[in-house]
Amino acid sequence: MRRIISIKHILWTMLTLALLAGCSSPKGLVFANREWHVSDYFGQIIDKDTTYRITFGNVLIPNPLTIVSSTDSVAKYPGMRKFLSDILHTAHLDSAEILFYAPHMQTMFVRPKSTMPPMRPSSISSPMTAEKPYTMWVDDDDIEDWTREPTEMYTYTYFNKGKKQLLIVDNYDYGDTPIAQITIFQSKNKATSKMGIKDNLRRAFFEIHDLSKYMRDIEYWANNVEARRARAFANYKIGQEQKNRKK
Repeated sequence: MRRIISIKHILWTMLTLALLAGCSSPKGLVFANREWHVSDYFGQIIDKDTTYRITFGNVLIPNPLTIVSSTDSVAKYPGMRKFLSDILHTAHLDSAEILFYAPHMQTMFVRPKSTMPPMRPSSISSPMTAEKPYTMWVDDDDIEDWTREPTEMYTYTYFNKGKKQLLIVDNYDYGDTPIAQITIFQSKNKATSKMGIKDNLRRAFFEIHDLSKYMRDIEYWANNVEARRARAFANYKIGQEQKNRKK
């Protein structure tokens, strides 16, 4: 049975019962090779032919924004190829096409290569067409075929204490195209420092909060988790606008 619960309960459960990655090896990266720019007017990132308009919410966007969207761009940052490959592997999205990764915004958007395999999500948000979609927690003993409907968002969570990494993967439709919005909470470590990504906002690019000690900063993480859900809802609606505009 599904039930509506508080964000703190969601955070506690997903961190203590988080899913772990499989044991097979990650594959190479596939990029869509789209050109992106940030629109000050819309407060969104938009690709060259305006197929995609994606919002990060009501936050300050660095200018220029570091955008990784091609083989050339990922090669600029030592270790980032493996970093992104491991993330996609953990999320069962090895063959997905990367639209872009914006490190400062802690977000990567990808298009799954094919229909996502049926996996039990952590939560389901529905109906996405509503002004305020509701979110239901999925119990461990729920038995369904786990085939996502177009008006639903399936959310998966992956926590790795050793890597000090929390991934939240929101699967929903952008227009008629299935998309995965991956929110990446990663504490700073030697590997992230070697990437050499500059921070022109004078703030932490990777988290200064230690994810291996998450309970100490429960309010901080709860706020970030809730904000990412709102961004997913907003991007679903933008996708519907784009779909209707092209008709």
